[in-house]
Amino acid sequence: MNPNLTRLHSYPFEKLRKLFEGITPPADLKPIRLSIGEPQHATPGFIRQALADNLDGLATYPTTQGSDALRGAIAGWLQRRYGLPTIDAASQVLPVNGSREALFAFGQCVIDGRRPNAKVLCPNPFYQIYEGAAFLAGAEPVFLNNVPDNGFSSDFDSIPDEVWRDVQLVFVCSPGNPTGRVLSQEEWQRLFELSDQHDFVIAADECYSEIYFDDDARPIGALEAAHRLGRTDFRNVVMFSSLSKRSNVPGLRSGFVAGDARILKDFLRYRTYHGCAMSNTVQATSIAAWNDEAHVAEN
Repeated sequence: MNPNLTRLHSYPFEKLRKLFEGITPPADLKPIRLSIGEPQHATPGFIRQALADNLDGLATYPTTQGSDALRGAIAGWLQRRYGLPTIDAASQVLPVNGSREALFAFGQCVIDGRRPNAKVLCPNPFYQIYEGAAFLAGAEPVFLNNVPDNGFSSDFDSIPDEVWRDVQLVFVCSPGNPTGRVLSQEEWQRLFELSDQHDFVIAADECYSEIYFDDDARPIGALEAAHRLGRTDFRNVVMFSSLSKRSNVPGLRSGFVAGDARILKDFLRYRTYHGCAMSNTVQATSIAAWNDEAHVAEN
């Protein structure tokens, strides 16, 4: 067995299930689950209908790269949402089965185990997947504390140079879970500068990007921040997004990775062996969801 498996801690939800064993809530009260960011609204009717209308897709094998139509729909959404003039749907977009599996698998693809003292920088508090991805890839997680004293900000300059030299991958969650903190343009710029200096990859988890109250103050994304700085090739930057919370379809398991074409080419090669192609039925349903914004605003 891979010895790195022993480094993985029990997943938080499994811990909670054991903690709650034998505990029965009062019959007259409805429990409020704070353990998982699960949508509280029903899946929109047009998405349900799209799923039903495309069941024939179950009869054929899907490709790992996904259909041209799906990648085109995702590229179109990225352009509309972040004001990006161009996204190459063929090389800068890759569909995934929800962001969770992609975030975890990404570490196996990016981290070079031949280099000594490999490190992965994670926010703290953090999504357990980041730590697990580091452990299974044979790297050590390094935590950047996002605490009330600093407004939950990411002070990248608090990490010593001798640590940065060993960092191969940086996970960023913006908007942050559970803090809600959004990285500023200035913070993104500093992170890009450090990436240029130390040649690490930035993985931006943006699954909460569509939860905001003001259309004039939408959360900035990694690709948007890069483009503003003229980094149109998105060097060493990829972002992860998902339909789960945006469209109330966590059970659909549909998301994407977008950014540096060089990295995505290698990630696609890895995934062709990984056996994680998205069902054609789910792809067709996802196209309908990415092409519609009305249901997102309503939610």
